[in-house]
Amino acid sequence: MTVTPFPLPTDAPIPAAAATTPVGAGAAPVTAGAVANPVGTVPALGAQGQGQEAQLTDEQILTQMQAIKDEEANAHPLVDHSVDLLELAQEYENGSEAFKKKIQNLSDTHDRMRRSRGDGNCFYRAFAFAWFERVMLAIKSKPELHANAVRTIEGTKDLLLAAQFELLAFEDFYQVTLETLQSLVHSTSEELLAAFQNDEISNSIVMHFRLVASAFLKTHQDDYAPFLEFGQTMDEFCSMHVEAMGRESEEMMLIALTKATQVSIEVAYLNGNQAADEVNFLPFLPDTAPYMPPLVLLYRPGHYDILYRKSHCLEGVI
Repeated sequence: MTVTPFPLPTDAPIPAAAATTPVGAGAAPVTAGAVANPVGTVPALGAQGQGQEAQLTDEQILTQMQAIKDEEANAHPLVDHSVDLLELAQEYENGSEAFKKKIQNLSDTHDRMRRSRGDGNCFYRAFAFAWFERVMLAIKSKPELHANAVRTIEGTKDLLLAAQFELLAFEDFYQVTLETLQSLVHSTSEELLAAFQNDEISNSIVMHFRLVASAFLKTHQDDYAPFLEFGQTMDEFCSMHVEAMGRESEEMMLIALTKATQVSIEVAYLNGNQAADEVNFLPFLPDTAPYMPPLVLLYRPGHYDILYRKSHCLEGVI
């Protein structure tokens, strides 16, 4: 298994197998009717009663595509139960041999995964659940992990205020996140999973971490503004790409959240590259020495899930 820094793509092509079974979803296959009426056209009757295709505007097409995406996403839990990693290979049963080979090799060191809903918020949700679960399962053996996590979340309030966020704009999200974390001292794995499957609680936590990432970028503009598109301000970038629910994450957001929370991440990048049989890992490290082993996320083009390394898989994972 190699650990190789590399730029994390956000627009990589989806492998053929993933096209038939959307990443992280296991969504229903495309039906004949869906092919007969592709996105962008609707059947209409002409003057003689014969079928014609009415062209939609770009805005209508985007709305239609988003509705399809939302319908598919809503069919799956926000965070699911963990499963054997080799179940992932079933998604590529009729697809790329490279994917199947890499999954098999990955299973030598990682034995389980947990899917998160593919709704554009999967990185933040996977990060939050993986962190809270790690802390909860170590309450008795390493209570300092919980104390550190609580102090970190409490400190995000000052970070948000320093970034000029109004207290009324983030207080509810902050409170839900803090209370969920504090409750871990007496929570079970089932209760934590239920909390993250609850729309109000789960989305409040996602929104809080989005705002934290945004606040970090805004308070460190000198470091990250050179990576923005020409003429774009950091406020514009954060408003459009970081703070907006449903927007997929780029590498800059992962860096920001890692540094803001002092929680390290390893991203296992699974692609169909035939030249390598192993999955590459991209580390995201905080500025100070991490106080626990890195969370491990599995990245496939456009989607993040949670990955469990055998040596870090604590008793109680469900």
